[in-house]
Amino acid sequence: MNFIKKTWLLIGLCLLLTACGADSPTAPADPPEEPPVETTGEPASGVIFTYNGKDYDLQERNPMVNSLMAETPVGGVIVVEGHIGPNVGYYGIFDTETEAFVKDIEGANLTWRDDDISTAVYNLHFEIYGYDGKLLKKLDLTESEHISGLTWKDSQRLTVEISSINSEEPETLEIAVDEGESQSQRPEKIRLNDEIIPWDQFPIPEPEAFSLTGEDASLYKAAVSQFNREETPGYFYSDGINTDMILPVVNVLGKYTTDEGNTAYVVNFVKCFFFDIGSGLADLNNPVYTTYYMNNLASMTLDRDGNLVSFDELGDGEDDSAVYRICGPLTDLAEKSLAPGGSWEKETTYRIPNVGSYEEMLQQYLNYYFEK
Repeated sequence: MNFIKKTWLLIGLCLLLTACGADSPTAPADPPEEPPVETTGEPASGVIFTYNGKDYDLQERNPMVNSLMAETPVGGVIVVEGHIGPNVGYYGIFDTETEAFVKDIEGANLTWRDDDISTAVYNLHFEIYGYDGKLLKKLDLTESEHISGLTWKDSQRLTVEISSINSEEPETLEIAVDEGESQSQRPEKIRLNDEIIPWDQFPIPEPEAFSLTGEDASLYKAAVSQFNREETPGYFYSDGINTDMILPVVNVLGKYTTDEGNTAYVVNFVKCFFFDIGSGLADLNNPVYTTYYMNNLASMTLDRDGNLVSFDELGDGEDDSAVYRICGPLTDLAEKSLAPGGSWEKETTYRIPNVGSYEEMLQQYLNYYFEK
């Protein structure tokens, strides 16, 4: 009986020591948890390219750019590449001497020869363009195919790589390119000798003056065709008191495909007037002038080749039904603009030309067509 009591006493003592050991300060402790990383969920502001300590936001050049991909020196420029989508990107041509962007290209597979950016070619969907935006070749591809590479074989021939979802290996195609015929010639600059330039001597603006290519070039051509000194001479004064020059701007609000397969663009169509500019060019980089701007809602329809099919502008005194007519199936845009406090002027997607101000647009125009 004493043996049994001793046994149970020992067992109880062991259990008591085990329980006390669980609370002992020498027992290993679990490592502290890492504090959670706080995230705001907000995207970084802008896509920034930096040169000589100065930042340049690529989204101000093209709002669709979502990341910076590469910076490639080519002669006296840097090709700044931004990502837009799987088969289209942005290329900004940055002049290292003036420290400014001189050209914006939307496309893919930009390539050039001999460290000379003027030989550059690129494709936008099935079309191949030269550096000046001139269409060089349109390929007849199926919807399952796309251009996946461009390479100069020599100064006259391009090798085109074509990929397909139906094939693991891309095919190659060689095409002839006559740069002498395909690349548009830059007009000879007008020499300024402190004389007054009359209103009818200001060149009608071309897309090349603003480095416009592809779809943007087609839209700008369409805008100029509706608003230039030959088409609308009534806007100009020719009495020697005022020398006027006008430039159009297209602020794209939205677009849709018509039943005929054309593309209709709903735009804020801006008419920019520059008064007395002809007598204010003593310093080409600091022109003297006064300005006035008019704008209106409009629809511009282009066919698949970029030709203007129709132009419809909101007329003075037209009622709300005209806004719906111009916006077409983009009824949300019409409703926003007609709502209290709403305006279609606030809905701009992107501007053609893509400039920070109308004054900057004027400067590009003057630098392209004139010299001292």
